[in-house]
Amino acid sequence: MVYFGGGVSGALFFAAAAAAFIFLSVKRKKTALCAAGALFGIVLMFAYTRLYLDPIRDYAGKTLNAQIQVLKITERSGQSEELIAKVNLGGRTTKLRLSCAEALPDDHIADVTIELEAADNDNFVQDLSDGILLSGEITEICSAEYAGASIYSVFRVIHDSFYGRLAENVFGESREFAAAMLFGDDDKLSAKNAEYLRVSGAAHYTAVSGAHFAVLAAALLILIPQTRRKTRITVSLMFAPAGLLFYGISPSVLRASVMFLLYSTGMLLHRKSDPLNSLCIAVTVIPILSPLTIVDAGFAMSVLGVFGVGVAGPAFSEKLCEFIPDKAKSVLSPITTALICSACAVICTAPISAALFKSVSLLGAVTSLVLAPLIAAAMTFMLLLGVTQAPLFAVPIDWSMKLSTFIIRTLGKLRAMSLSLDFAGSWVLMVLLALTITFCAFADLKRFALFGKIAAGMAAAIIALSSVIVLNRHEVRFVGNTYTSAAIVFDGRSAAVFISGGGDGLSTSISRVMREGGAVKITKLAAPDADYGGSLAIKELFEMLPIDEVCSNTLAAGLLPKLNTIPVGEELFSAGGVTISSATAANAADADILLYGGNMDKVTESSAEVAVYFSKKEYALPENFHNARVDRDFRVKL
Repeated sequence: MVYFGGGVSGALFFAAAAAAFIFLSVKRKKTALCAAGALFGIVLMFAYTRLYLDPIRDYAGKTLNAQIQVLKITERSGQSEELIAKVNLGGRTTKLRLSCAEALPDDHIADVTIELEAADNDNFVQDLSDGILLSGEITEICSAEYAGASIYSVFRVIHDSFYGRLAENVFGESREFAAAMLFGDDDKLSAKNAEYLRVSGAAHYTAVSGAHFAVLAAALLILIPQTRRKTRITVSLMFAPAGLLFYGISPSVLRASVMFLLYSTGMLLHRKSDPLNSLCIAVTVIPILSPLTIVDAGFAMSVLGVFGVGVAGPAFSEKLCEFIPDKAKSVLSPITTALICSACAVICTAPISAALFKSVSLLGAVTSLVLAPLIAAAMTFMLLLGVTQAPLFAVPIDWSMKLSTFIIRTLGKLRAMSLSLDFAGSWVLMVLLALTITFCAFADLKRFALFGKIAAGMAAAIIALSSVIVLNRHEVRFVGNTYTSAAIVFDGRSAAVFISGGGDGLSTSISRVMREGGAVKITKLAAPDADYGGSLAIKELFEMLPIDEVCSNTLAAGLLPKLNTIPVGEELFSAGGVTISSATAANAADADILLYGGNMDKVTESSAEVAVYFSKKEYALPENFHNARVDRDFRVKL
């Protein structure tokens, strides 16, 4: 319910699960247990959001004295820093994203005064994946002391040691992609490479999953002879918790660790671990260990992805291979199985992608398949590099990452292959498609053919519907941060962009919104007040997608010699039949849309038809004003 907004959506999910449970129970089907589990999960999610999440969110806007435990420093600039800390709020333990004017190292406990506020909408999904529901600022540190080394800090040292070896021996974009794909550290990705990963459908490789566990464990087990069965099993059993500590406790890592533990236990008991059973046990156990996983999008993506690639995919491909001529089975069956399993993973995770990210890559199945052996090789040699500290092992890592970079960059430029799902009900269509694929996987051959045709027709209809909506999209959307903002005027598959203020840090947001809306090029970009950071942001945008014309000041023109940059003054920007101006411009009142440069502490009257600004706080606004940071989906139809 959290993923899809609760309310009517939650009621529909509850009603569907209850109806399925009653129907299957009456028919005495074994799958009634699955429906019962779904019904229980919905009830549990509702109870958890109401009894745990909502009371914590009520602390937003309050100032309180509390004791915090510093878990992780996310950013440090001089003495000031951004950190993640654990705190007790009304008897409920949660994590906060905090800023602090002083340095508070890892593993410190401090008594502090905190001004709390709601999590930023732009980072809400990421915040939930970190167990963070609120952000805030530490205004006073009363006392702080070192809490002592923990097992987590020991493994963090090992993790940092391995990453240090990688950083010392692998350079450039190879190191950038290696940090993201081998360590799950996507913070070091440049804006253009992060966008290439999303468009190409390879972004899931930056989240630690079962693949990381399997490859690293396989590398360890290579060193142990096959005859030493008990030793191999013992190492496997030890690897699950060790991998959890090495990569950090996130929902997707928890899921991978539990499933790997079940697989190893199965070997010990001379039993073959069933993927569906293991997945169900993991989904049952993990929320008990970490309740926040109930509302975590990463956990849902991880579970649905494993279901697609490990359960529905093999069953679907097995039936599909029955239709391959006998003479070609030996060649086509392995290829078909690999492609189908990868495609099923994409389809099963598509409802979450549609609901949260408004798009899904049509290249995902192929990209995942092509990159898998390269990443497996790089992970194996990364482990050897960390253990032996021999620089020679960095060479195959570099080669693997260079080839991966080439593939990701080549496919990432095909922006038209990113399917826009930025329309009402898109996630419902993706749920129906995923259910149809699942029915295909578990049906007999006769019903398989029927459901297969329905699934193919549904997929074609969704692509056609998305294309029609994109081609007829004529609207203005807005992005921004504390200092600057931008208006994106959609005209089918192209867009015009006006930047108010310096423009620093807007490239990622502009590219994201264009990807969500299905636009593949910028016809005109105007940034009359661009500063140095804004000019670099324009350059990043140019590397992500084509820009026909840039209208900016002489500073940007000097920094962007390869672009068609035309120096301009403060005249009105016109696109799509509307005029847009910055709030700092002298003729701002004459514009249809007035765009403030960033966060406004005080709202003033404006004669423009629509005035847009960005602030985390909700002020009492005049009728024509809109806070696009609070109402992220605000848009102006043309």
